[in-house]
Amino acid sequence: MLYQNARPSELDEMVGNQFIIGGLRAILRNSPESRPHTILLEGEPGCGKTTIARILASEFGSTSENIIEYNAANTGGIDTVRKIAEETQVTGWGGGPKTYIIDESHQLTSAAQECLLKITEETGVSQYFILCTTSPESIIKTLMGRCTKYQLAKLGRDEIKQILNNACIKLNIAPDESIFEAIAYTCDGTPREALVSLEMVQGLDLDSALELLAIGTFKDPEVIGLCKLLLMNQKMRRDKWKQILTTFNGVKSDSEVVRLSIMTFMYNNLVKCENQDDAMDMAVILNVFSNTTRYGGKPLLGAMIAKVCLLE
Repeated sequence: MLYQNARPSELDEMVGNQFIIGGLRAILRNSPESRPHTILLEGEPGCGKTTIARILASEFGSTSENIIEYNAANTGGIDTVRKIAEETQVTGWGGGPKTYIIDESHQLTSAAQECLLKITEETGVSQYFILCTTSPESIIKTLMGRCTKYQLAKLGRDEIKQILNNACIKLNIAPDESIFEAIAYTCDGTPREALVSLEMVQGLDLDSALELLAIGTFKDPEVIGLCKLLLMNQKMRRDKWKQILTTFNGVKSDSEVVRLSIMTFMYNNLVKCENQDDAMDMAVILNVFSNTTRYGGKPLLGAMIAKVCLLE
């Protein structure tokens, strides 16, 4: 997979979240006795949590044999944590420090989290624990209190384009700024999704790439119908605002999937615009839908659609 081959192997290669990266560099400058040994990385799926965890493990001095990864989505029970407790009693390969990376750590059961808390309280300088999560609110407060916490944000479009360019240079792929721009609009600020999209359109011309990005983003006929209604000119959208909202109300897909579908559809049409007025209309629509609905859900997306319909 392209995104795996392009994965950064040191902090200097990370793009975005520079305040967080600076904080991590600071703890690495401390001695093992002075630095935190239980770290929590939180953020959206695909934002780089596991990548950073692996880089930190290496910087802590753990060799590949001493970096142990668990995915709590598959092994979230107390038996897994008891196994970790047993492993911590054994010296690392070659006498080096061990680092335990627990992905989806919020899916550990409460009993498993309580057990992990006790392990982290008794850990020595030769053991590190890095918890990666998309839902920190599901981690018990006592365990959270043991962690040094870092929250990774989604990346801006320029940062996504930089990641894509870096990947092309690293993997000897011919870069295409127009395709970078399209991916940056549709990947929702996550590096992994951007790199997966890059692999999907690799070697295609711009029109084919945009079409494939659009198809890959949405397949629901109701969503496609909604996108076509929003593509009407400003006056027609205003006249048919109630029909458009009724159509949206019947869409069953996740609000973020619908928003990204609209973004992809509109960007695809933006690059094909023949006049400035149509291009400006597309740009305004893209701007309205540029913010996530992850926390506002369908009501927030409905408000965005209403705003696009009723623009003066």
